[in-house]
Amino acid sequence: MNKPLIVIVGMGPGIGSAVATRFGREGFGVGMVARSAGKLAAHARALQETGIDASHALADAGDPDALARALATIEEARGPASVLLYNAAHIKWKNILEESAPSLLDDFKVNVAGAMTAVHAVLPGMRRENRGTILLTGSMFATRPVAQFGSLSIGKAGIRSLAFMLAGALKDTGIHVATVTVAGQVRPGDPKRSPEAIADACLRLHLQQPGEFATEVEC
Repeated sequence: MNKPLIVIVGMGPGIGSAVATRFGREGFGVGMVARSAGKLAAHARALQETGIDASHALADAGDPDALARALATIEEARGPASVLLYNAAHIKWKNILEESAPSLLDDFKVNVAGAMTAVHAVLPGMRRENRGTILLTGSMFATRPVAQFGSLSIGKAGIRSLAFMLAGALKDTGIHVATVTVAGQVRPGDPKRSPEAIADACLRLHLQQPGEFATEVEC
């Protein structure tokens, strides 16, 4: 039997790495997508050194064609995803009054639209099995926007809305959609907001059964 697979879009050293490790310890294979080939290879080596089966494909989450190709490559090699974590975001310190429409649109491609590309890529396999988990990394900015993180605040409001809409659209299936809302800065060692605590929250969401699906949890 093939291992269940978690696909992480927006792999990085914080939440992405912790989620990959946590699910890997539960017997999952890990497929990773990010923009940097070197960093992806380093993450794969680190996971493989702990006995976790990991592979990767290169793509910018804001490029829908590249992201779709990367996810198709992973599925072709590893089979369909049991879990998707969309963790990509363009994070910048820039007051909303200094933003331009083109800049907001470019950020939105990563912060929200890329999640829709990823969902479309994994959903056919999940529908065939009538099971699966789609997790979107959220933030307190979704409901408490901050002008100095204007673009990200808009993006996190969008990702939260997307999670609730997808959950409603799939409510009569065995596919669970949820957002993990991080209520503040991710801090190593924090019992609620460390990468490991967030990874534990992701795993708990995945283990929920139909009828008890939560659409949002706050860390």
